[in-house]
Amino acid sequence: MTEKSGWKGPTIATIAEEAGLSMATVDRVLNARPGVREVTRKKVMLAIQRLGGQWDEGGTPALRRRIAFICESGTSFISLVEKEARRYIAAHPEIAFSFDSVPNVQVNTDRFSQLIARRAAESDALLLVCRDDVKINRAVREAIDNGVPTICLTSDLPNSRRTAYVGLEQISTGATAGWLMGRMLPKRPGNILLIFSSTYRTQEEREVGFRRALRAEFPHLTVVERVNTNDESESSYQSVKKFLEENPPMAGIYNMAGGNRGVAKALTEKGLANDVLFIGHELSDYTRTLLETGEMDIVLGHDIQREIELGVEALGRLRTGGQIQNIHTPLLIYTRYAHF
Repeated sequence: MTEKSGWKGPTIATIAEEAGLSMATVDRVLNARPGVREVTRKKVMLAIQRLGGQWDEGGTPALRRRIAFICESGTSFISLVEKEARRYIAAHPEIAFSFDSVPNVQVNTDRFSQLIARRAAESDALLLVCRDDVKINRAVREAIDNGVPTICLTSDLPNSRRTAYVGLEQISTGATAGWLMGRMLPKRPGNILLIFSSTYRTQEEREVGFRRALRAEFPHLTVVERVNTNDESESSYQSVKKFLEENPPMAGIYNMAGGNRGVAKALTEKGLANDVLFIGHELSDYTRTLLETGEMDIVLGHDIQREIELGVEALGRLRTGGQIQNIHTPLLIYTRYAHF
């Protein structure tokens, strides 16, 4: 899904300087907001014309924000993100969006870095969900150096000099999973299986928080293994099935990645669905069903739609000369009966 405005003209800052107006005023004119005097609108129009820009037949400047949204993740999470991105795009025709998704099982960091570079060259800003990788960090730094602000959603890239991060505080999220695990299990020794996928900062921080909570409050629970599943249901099923065949039953499983259906399937086939506490992430139609059937006990989620909104709003403030910082969104906890 790709929509582009094709605008390669002056920036708001350049137009504001040429017109002798503030960037906020220019932004109001460009987005046809109410309360702008005709004389002000004409100043902006003439400034754009002097700078080589054009206005359409209706007297509207041929200038829209161009935001490229790039998501690299498991297919289930990509579906969630794309659904919410499409809703936002449909409600905001004043912004020209492009959307690219790359399943993590197919990702090549060289090609993915090149995708970031291409979108940065044709966009005013980037929204990015992806793994933490040296080449990807370099591509983001180059975008920043070229004046293209980049907001990381869900998973951070702190070494990339990204403009800001919007999403859960992931260490606290993992610690919450650990606390729930410890409080819900019997107070006796037990083993815990951790499931992860790729080098996402999100999952690394969740693991730090989870282990920290167990160490501090539930030392009778022991993390015995980490299983890599690539965020997909089939690989999750095969990996967890193999683990259960070769090891004693677990007291609990914490899936920091995707592929919850595969984990649940392996537990059910082994007759352990009612005996193993299963905590995972991201509320979807699939995980909602797993909660209702008792195959999952807790789903930790977040409001993806709101995070997209906050990311775009932050870019808007930056565009008019404002400052932005990281934004941490609320953790949502779902059970079969309610969410908190």
